[in-house]
Amino acid sequence: MHQDLTEEIQSISGYYQYLEEGTLSFNGRDVLYLVGVGVVDNSCCGAGCLPFVRVPGYIVSWKQRTDPAGRPISTVEPITQETDQRAIQKLIASTYPGSQVNFSPSRR
Repeated sequence: MHQDLTEEIQSISGYYQYLEEGTLSFNGRDVLYLVGVGVVDNSCCGAGCLPFVRVPGYIVSWKQRTDPAGRPISTVEPITQETDQRAIQKLIASTYPGSQVNFSPSRR
């Protein structure tokens, strides 16, 4: 399911929010990624933020259906090869330096 780029997902110490969705080409396949920021603003230990990029995987089919709320759903294949993950991480770091890169499907 594609993420709502206007939604703040709350946690006990702050929130995170996706800011951008994009694709990149790697070895002849398209990779879906989401750029976001985690914000700590309700913690007793201080405040801060962490830029991150979540990589759900290779795009198998793009926005082929919607969920009951009307959000588009694409099918992705997780990227499990560590060599591919490292190469993709380098590509992402060239555009989003300092961001933590996570290779995992959404748990929402």
